[in-house]
Formats: sequence, C-alpha cells, structure tokens
Amino acid sequence: YKGGAAFCYNGNDMATTHPTRQHAQPAPTDRGRDEMNLIEFPFATLSRRATLGSIRCERWITDPQGQRHRQLWTVQGGSASGLPTEFDERVYVALMAVTRRHGFTEPRVPFSVYGLLRIMGESTDSRHYQSVERSLERLLRVSIVAEGAFWDREKHELVELLNGFHLIERYWLAYRERDRDLAQREGVPGYIVWGAELWRSIRQGYLKDLDLRRFYALQTPVARRLYRFLDKKLHRSATYEIDIFQFAQQLGMSRYAYPAKVREKLQPGIDELVAQGFLAASEVVRVRSYTRVRFTRRAPSTRTSSRGASPLVAADAAEPVERAGRDWRRATAEAHGIGAERRQLWERVLRLARKEVSDLMYRAWLARSLLLEVTETGAVVLLPNPYAVAQVRTPWDGTLRVAMERVLARSCALTYRAAEKPTEGTPSPEDTPSLRPLAAGLVADDQG
Repeated sequence: YKGGAAFCYNGNDMATTHPTRQHAQPAPTDRGRDEMNLIEFPFATLSRRATLGSIRCERWITDPQGQRHRQLWTVQGGSASGLPTEFDERVYVALMAVTRRHGFTEPRVPFSVYGLLRIMGESTDSRHYQSVERSLERLLRVSIVAEGAFWDREKHELVELLNGFHLIERYWLAYRERDRDLAQREGVPGYIVWGAELWRSIRQGYLKDLDLRRFYALQTPVARRLYRFLDKKLHRSATYEIDIFQFAQQLGMSRYAYPAKVREKLQPGIDELVAQGFLAASEVVRVRSYTRVRFTRRAPSTRTSSRGASPLVAADAAEPVERAGRDWRRATAEAHGIGAERRQLWERVLRLARKEVSDLMYRAWLARSLLLEVTETGAVVLLPNPYAVAQVRTPWDGTLRVAMERVLARSCALTYRAAEKPTEGTPSPEDTPSLRPLAAGLVADDQG
C-alpha cells in the first residue's frame, strides 16, 4: 500500500492503483452454474469465521433393488487455514460464474479479485481483497473424502473418493507475484486451477443453473445455503420433504438434539426465501416418531399484459409474500390477544416505514412484525424469532421509530421481542449429541 491506495488488478487493466471503493455494484450477470455434488453435501460452514475441525455428513440411501447403502461425506479444513466459511461459498459461486463465462473449456480459469467482488456485490476495498485471498487459501487447503457419496455422471453411479479431492489445485494472483516479468508473461490478473475430480464432474456436465441475482440478494448464510439446496430439489417437483436432522447435516449446520432447535435455526432463512417469493410455504410433519420438514415452491406466474412482461408479473410475484406477511400478523395478533385498534395503528406505521426501505428488505424483515404493547413512553414490537430481532434492531429501528412517532405524534422508544422462543431444555450450540438415523423404510434422495 502506498499513499492510501491499494495496488490491485481488475478485469480491464493488468495493474491499477485506485482509492478504496466502498460500494461496488453487482456485475451485470444473472446466470451462474453450480456443481451438484457440492449442492447435495456441504463443503463450508455457515459461519463467517474460519474454524478448525471437520464437517461430517452421513446418510443411508436405498437403491432400486431395495438394498441400503451408507454414504459418508467428510470435509477436513487446512491445519492453519481452517474450514471454508459461508463467505468462501460465495467466492466459489462467483468462480463458477467466471468459469461459465470462459465456456468450461479448461481447468485453469483466469479471473480478477475485483471481478469476483463485483459479481458478489461486495465492496472492492482492501479488506475485501484480503477476505477473498483467505477464501482462496481455504478452498485450496480443504480436502473432501466421499465414501459412496460422489455421483459420477459418466459412469451413472456413486463412486468412492477415499483419498480425498480438492476444490482447487492452485491459485495465483499477479499483484502478489514478486517476479514482475512472470506476471507480465502470464498476462492475466490471476487464475485458479480446479481440482481434478471436481473438474471431471464439471466437464461431464453434472451442473445446474443458479440465479446469481437471487443468490447474492439473500442476506443470511442459511438462506443462501437453503436456496442452493432447494433450488436443486424443487426443480422438477413442487414439494420436497426430508428428515429434519438429515437436512441439518446436508446443510452443514451444527448438531442439535431437538427438532425445535433445528427449526429455530432454519426459520430466518425460510422466512427470507418466502419473502423473496422462492418458497410458498414450509411445514414440519411427523412420520411415526420422526420429524420431517416439507417445503413448497411458489408457482411461477403466467399472467402477462399485451406488452409481454409487465407490472402484473411483478405484482403476482409479490402477492404471495404480501399475503404471507398479513397472515402472520393476523394469526400472531389472535394468539397474543392484540386488538383491532392496535393492529390498525401498526399497519399505519408499516405503510410509512415501507416508503423508506426497499421492497426486498420490507418483505424479508418488516412484513412479519406486530405492535404488542404501547405505553406513554415506548412500545414493544413483536418479531417472529430471535434472529429477526437481531436483524431488525440495528438497521431498521430508526425507520420504525420515526414512523411510530409520526403516527402517535409524540416521542416513542421501541423495544423488540421474539414471538418464538427456544424450547425449554434445548441444548446450546456447543452441545453435539450423536445424530439420529433416517426412519426405517424412508428412502433418502438420490444424487440427481
């Protein structure tokens, strides 16, 4: 660094110096690709912070002949770098988007850190450059052992990769290269080399499309992981059902002893996918002594105007989300004995607040809120769960407070309360009891 400027590379110039950019705009692309083995099983944690250790996912599947087979997927992070994080997952998605642009022609893929951050919609300042560098290091160091858990599309069978495989074999960044002649000869800002086993799967076409705009618009790691997984599972079916503990494993979640705790951790991501119009609903169902979760995808709109795509389509897409928010407010008001006068007051507050936030943020965080109590000095706002409380309290408290004061014509401090509290006796995140198996006779999904 010299003079407060970062020495960086971008997609157009081999080397440039620029002041720190604080707000990068997403790159003009909306189509990505995702390798399907890396959707079926996790390769990263749901945390932004790197941790040492491993991710272990075990399940049993039943073949057409009725024989049961054990699958084991183990992810081991580097001894110093740790396991890949949720940020690294976003870097992987951006790298796949760049690889698609190059036509999936060879495992060595040129890229720039600046270009990755543009795809991700992140700031292109020095801090984010360093974050991408650390991500590349973790993606290089991580090793995955797949015991009957890696689908080979060419052989049409599950294969054993007992010696482990890597996501990328090498990465290189020109601005970190001390040999300037070498940097000039390479002629690119940087490149990665995909791991041999993963590249073989990519070349076999074991891929699916991924809507990058939707993926990067999601605000929480759980929502992004859910979206990648459910977009695959709901591709040909309107509904998808899975054992809730098995689901937690395949998302790379921490282990919990109680279904209610898993559901609590999933709920913010589910709420966000409903708010975005991807999911229509989710519900917990009981099958004998086992707990399963069922997801329903929102049906695409078919209404159009005489001019083709029109505001009618956008209105249709938003309506299920608006209805879900209204239904939540109505049901929650009935459950907490909140009268019509207080509900109407809060509707006025929401109408004012909505003018100050984007539709996405309103649907994701504010649509499911309700006025629980009003006193002479303040008010209590009810939100679906503790995570929603944490998300709303910091960025949107000022917006809601100003709207509330305008409606009441007086000062009013807001406090927030979760409607759903953790079940009494549920363990802390540090508790990691052994996982329960799938119910006997229930067939786990195949790799497709």
